[in-house]
Amino acid sequence: MNILLIGHEGYLGCGLHAYFSRNHRVLGWDVKENLFNLKPALLARKNIEVLVNLSHAADRQSTRFQMDSPGDEVNVMGARHIARILKGSEIPWFQFSTRDVLGPVYTRKDVVKTKAGYRPKFLVNEGFPYAPWNAFAKSKIMAEFISESHPFSNIIRLTTGYTDYDHVRGGWPLQLIQTIVKGGPVTLTRGGEQFRDPLHTDDLGRLMELLCEQRVFGEKFHAGGGRKNFISLREFVRIADPKMKIQRAVGGDYGIAFDNSKALKLAGWKPKVLVREKIPVIMKNVRAAAAAL
Repeated sequence: MNILLIGHEGYLGCGLHAYFSRNHRVLGWDVKENLFNLKPALLARKNIEVLVNLSHAADRQSTRFQMDSPGDEVNVMGARHIARILKGSEIPWFQFSTRDVLGPVYTRKDVVKTKAGYRPKFLVNEGFPYAPWNAFAKSKIMAEFISESHPFSNIIRLTTGYTDYDHVRGGWPLQLIQTIVKGGPVTLTRGGEQFRDPLHTDDLGRLMELLCEQRVFGEKFHAGGGRKNFISLREFVRIADPKMKIQRAVGGDYGIAFDNSKALKLAGWKPKVLVREKIPVIMKNVRAAAAAL
């Protein structure tokens, strides 16, 4: 396939670019190319068969959505632009979203405390209601609805996506490892007892391949690493470096984990990559990057 990957220089974008490049032709498009420079003629000239939109501006500090803010420009107007250039085409569009649109789901009564940390009593499926608590989440909800205007679109929400690679930006897995490589200490709310279900970009790329192969469109999917990848932040740190000092901070959530059953039912997909096996790989790559500076 010929894949247009918008946001290919970002953290997850780098991982997806590496995965897709093994078997497909990938056209990367990022800030310097400008999303708004994309035109139907370019899609035709490059014979684009799939469009993946990872572009986003993440304002998690503001609670109120503001017109003409970066979140409005990139997340909302960017999605509108994509919808316009795809209008009338059958090009699959994967619009990425976030767990933030659901707000904090788990309370203390929804989790079980184990030696490893908290574990969920239930998983979060696509039927959970919107409960945005910041401007980023509100803008991503708007983008979700805009993408629905294209009949060949799918929305994919993530809890925690990660790659093997070092990067100037990245989610908590990379940030924790970067801190550990620098010698720590690591500061975690709740002492790191909150759980996550990290999903590797290889598994994420495979999900999109399966959805395209089986022509499954017009759906919303929750994509997490699955039960085998449940891990507390404290466990993550201990695997990376058993001797690393962990400092406890106030606040924090109890965790988040998605129900993958819809993707399994409609596409036969379930994650294969194990985060516990990838932690040493990421450590090695971050150390190599630090040594090269």
